Amino acid sequence: MQPVDRVRNVVIGLVAVTVAVLITLGPLAQRPPLTWQTLFVAAILVGLIIFADFFDIELPLSSVRITVSVSSALCFAAALSLGPIVGALIAGGAGLFVELVDRRPTIKLLTNVSNYTLATFVSGWAYSGLADPSRSPIGNWSNVAVTIGAAAVYTTIESGVMAVVLSRAVGTSPWQMWRASAYGVILEWITLPTLGSLIPVLERESPLALIIAVVPLVGPYLAFRSYRQIHEETQKTIEMLADTLDRRDPYTSEHSKRVAAYVEAILQHMDNVPLEEADRIIAAARIHDLGKVSTPDATLMKPDKLTPEERQAIEKHAAEGAAILSNLTMYRTVAHIVRHHHERWDGTGYPDGLAGEEIPFGSRVIAVADTYDAMTSDRTYRRALPHHVAMAELRRCAGTQFDPAVVRAFERAMSASPAVPQCPTLAPEGNH
Repeated sequence: MQPVDRVRNVVIGLVAVTVAVLITLGPLAQRPPLTWQTLFVAAILVGLIIFADFFDIELPLSSVRITVSVSSALCFAAALSLGPIVGALIAGGAGLFVELVDRRPTIKLLTNVSNYTLATFVSGWAYSGLADPSRSPIGNWSNVAVTIGAAAVYTTIESGVMAVVLSRAVGTSPWQMWRASAYGVILEWITLPTLGSLIPVLERESPLALIIAVVPLVGPYLAFRSYRQIHEETQKTIEMLADTLDRRDPYTSEHSKRVAAYVEAILQHMDNVPLEEADRIIAAARIHDLGKVSTPDATLMKPDKLTPEERQAIEKHAAEGAAILSNLTMYRTVAHIVRHHHERWDGTGYPDGLAGEEIPFGSRVIAVADTYDAMTSDRTYRRALPHHVAMAELRRCAGTQFDPAVVRAFERAMSASPAVPQCPTLAPEGNH
């Protein structure tokens, strides 16, 4: 079954479950009296959710890109303020409006709208069944505890549904997918009780007071947007520097991009590699030769045998690249991978002479990809080796220079996707 078919089946099931829950439990759910005030509050909440959805923020936490929005907290607040069924209709209606305006694909539209609706209804049902309706969500300790529990219900449903859907698309397990978004899940769970309980308190004072809720949304949005912009500019700058280093030698141009592509292919054929770890390794591969910024051109492009001094100079690049990256928050978690990508399985590599599984897993993966690209690229001192010769060399050095498991995964990747060598990825060492 193709990934798109697996995703379609899961989404159809999600829609069916959502409709069944609303039809079965909706008539039994607590509902507010139908008054102009109720309609006014509902309209304001719809507007706030739409506003929040259009101004979500992508946060660079770890190596995982996480989109953060307070729209979930507002959906949760709608359930707390107006009951589960009305809150679910508000969440689903606002979500549908955003999806239609953004012209999202049908599968994505159905997923997001159903997820919002289901999570809002079930969490609202849990709150209304256990909380004291005469008090606000923060009116007593009992309601505070119920609010936190209902927020956990909302977060579990929303993140769980997305993990299942996305895992069907990328061919991994829901647990792996959920782990990759764990930071966002925790952040959302913290946000839900705080902002979610604020809305009902303001609504009890005056429906117009809900407009005040817009103010605390604008400040963090502008701050996080600036933070995200700095993050993106830093990443682009570092990657451009790596590409510029590759172009210093026409024989190794695009080297780092090719290596990154090979690394990604290897990781796809290895079991139990968490998505967040895979992202870190690919990010490290993209800039693994950054330390060559301090290596003289004469040494990098020398067609003859290197002198001991020149060899020592070029071998510094792994440690120097790691030192540069360790000063950047967004790359700090990959600096050790870059530092050790020239270690050897038998312990005779550099800079620290690590052996076997002492070498970081990501470094072992990059070492194979890096060496393959070096062998299959033209150099000043030799022509590129044919694919079968390079693969034979990798197999010969498995267990001495390379991790045998990584070499086997690379073989599987190359057998499954013969076009991988032409992928615009990252690459191995320099000319020597």
